[in-house]
Amino acid sequence: MPQEATTSNDTNNGTGESRTTVLSPGIVEARNQSNRQEISDEIKAFLDGTTNGGGITAVLKSEFRTFFTIWMFITRLPSPSWIDLHPGYLMRGMGFFPVAGCILGLMYATVFDFVNISLGLHSSIAASFLVTLGLYITGCFHEDGLADSADGVGGGWSKSQILKIMTDSRVGTFGCAALCMFLLTKVQLLGQMGTSNWQLYECSGAGPAIIVSQTVARLSAPYLIRTRDYVAEVGPKSPFYIFMVEAKYLVSWGRLVIAMSFSWALAAIIYGPVFSTILIMAILLLAHFFGNKGDYLLGGVMGDYLGSVICICEIATLTLISTRGDIADTYLTIRDKLFDGGHFQLIDLYGLSRVRATFHFILLVVGLKIWVTYVGPKDMYDRETETATTSDENDKDKDE
Repeated sequence: MPQEATTSNDTNNGTGESRTTVLSPGIVEARNQSNRQEISDEIKAFLDGTTNGGGITAVLKSEFRTFFTIWMFITRLPSPSWIDLHPGYLMRGMGFFPVAGCILGLMYATVFDFVNISLGLHSSIAASFLVTLGLYITGCFHEDGLADSADGVGGGWSKSQILKIMTDSRVGTFGCAALCMFLLTKVQLLGQMGTSNWQLYECSGAGPAIIVSQTVARLSAPYLIRTRDYVAEVGPKSPFYIFMVEAKYLVSWGRLVIAMSFSWALAAIIYGPVFSTILIMAILLLAHFFGNKGDYLLGGVMGDYLGSVICICEIATLTLISTRGDIADTYLTIRDKLFDGGHFQLIDLYGLSRVRATFHFILLVVGLKIWVTYVGPKDMYDRETETATTSDENDKDKDE
C-alpha cells in the first residue's frame, strides 16, 4: 500500500521538527542552487566590491543578470537559461522591483483595455480578468505573503509564535479573510475607475492606475530591505533565504534612489508631477510605518512580510488614485471655510457632510489608538519573555 504524503505535525526524520509541507526535505531549497560554498563566496565578493571587472560590457551583463533574476523570482515567465536564483543578484535586483512591476502593469493594462474596450464588457469584469491573469503570471507570489503574514500577525501572541505561523505552509482563517478582501477590494477599485483614458499627465481610468500601482507598490520592498534588518527564515526554504540576511546590504542607497526616481517619473508622466510626488511620499510613509511594525513584531522584515506590504501599498495606491479628486475638493473646502471672510469658521465647517465624516473617522482612529495603548495587552517583548519563561518552566516540570 503506497505511503501517503504528510501535510503537518509529522516529525522530520526523527529530528522532532514539525513538518508543514507535502514536499520532501531539501526539494525547495535545491531549486536553482548548485554549490552553496560558491554562492557564499560570491556574496562576500559582492559585499567587498570585488566582483569581476571587464569594463562596460561586464557591468551591463551583470545588470542584465540582476534584472532577470528578479523577473524569474516574481513571475512564472521564462528568463534566459543561464539565469539562476542567486541570492546576491536577487538582493541587488530589488532596485529593479518597480521596473518589473511596470512591465507587469503594462501587460495587465493591455488585457483590461482589450476586455473592456474591444469586447465591450463592464470594467469590473475586465478587472476580474486582469487580476486572474496577474495571479497566474506571478504565481500568487505577493498574495501568498499577504496570507501568511495575516495568519502570523492575527494568530500569533509573541514574536516566536508569529514567525512559526508565518512559516507554516497552510493557510488559516486570517489568511483566507485577508486574501479575499484584498482581491475583492482590488477588483472593486479598478471597476469603479472605468474605461482607460490615455492622455499625457492627465490619464484616468483603470489602465493607467494598474501600471502606476504595480510600479509604485513595489517600491516598498527595496526601501524596507535597505532600512530594516532581514530576518532569517525557517522552514522548507530557509537554506536559500539564509543567504539573503547577509546579501541584503547589496540594496544600496544608490539603487534605492534609482528605484524611487523611476517610480516618480512614471507616475508623473501619467498623472503629473504634483500628484506623483504626493503618491511616492504616501507610499514611502506607509512602508516606513509597516517597517516599524515589522521591527516590533518580527525584529525586521522577511519575504512574506514584504509581499504583504506590497499588497497593502497596491490597494493604497489605487485608493489614492481613485479618490484624488475628492481629496482635493475636501482640502479646498476646508481651506476656504476655515478663513472665510477672515474669521475662523470651524462650526460651519463641521456642518459639511464630507468634512464631518472625515472628522469622525479621525476621531475613531485616535480613540482606538488611545484605547489599545492604555487598555491593550502587554508589549510584544514582554509577551515574548513571558512565553519563553513559561516554556522553560514546562520543560523543567517535565524533567522533574
